[in-house]
Amino acid sequence: MESLKIAILATAGGLITSVPLAFMAARNISPRPIYYLGRGIIILARSFHPVIVAIIFVKAVGFGPLAGALTLVVYSIGFVAKLLAERIEEIDFGQVEAMRAVGAPFLSTMIYAILPQIMPRLVGLGIYQLDSNLRASAVIGIVGAGGIGATLANAFGRYDYDFALAITMVIVGAILISEAFSGVIRKRMS
Repeated sequence: MESLKIAILATAGGLITSVPLAFMAARNISPRPIYYLGRGIIILARSFHPVIVAIIFVKAVGFGPLAGALTLVVYSIGFVAKLLAERIEEIDFGQVEAMRAVGAPFLSTMIYAILPQIMPRLVGLGIYQLDSNLRASAVIGIVGAGGIGATLANAFGRYDYDFALAITMVIVGAILISEAFSGVIRKRMS
């Protein structure tokens, strides 16, 4: 349950943070300094493997699920913000020009002209990232960032391979259930 909570919390936090970063990192709507700042943050989030980020957060906030959730938020930002920024750069710019022509402010233009065009991609990325975070939560737990990975590491440390196999089967089962759930959501969206 802890791994599932970490994955859900990290996905939500990553999506909420990725949307403004994606707007910052889209070349066609951001001023050049903001664009470079947004791209720099995304590059920094993508630069390190989640295990390395987990070790840093374990040192910063201690062992447990908070370190795991923060790690997966960074991991989510690196993936979702990059792909969302690329989608923003591919939008039909006619709607943006129409909103600007009638004098709409920048925030209204983003909400009514850009966001509806990127929403299907955002939902798809959110579903994929939840799957990915669920898998990654097992891995980062091994270095002390909470979740089922910590239990798995303890089982290996005690040479309790039967229990380790049971935990591995739980991880595989959780990912299968997550995959089935995301399949149902994708069918309903199309």
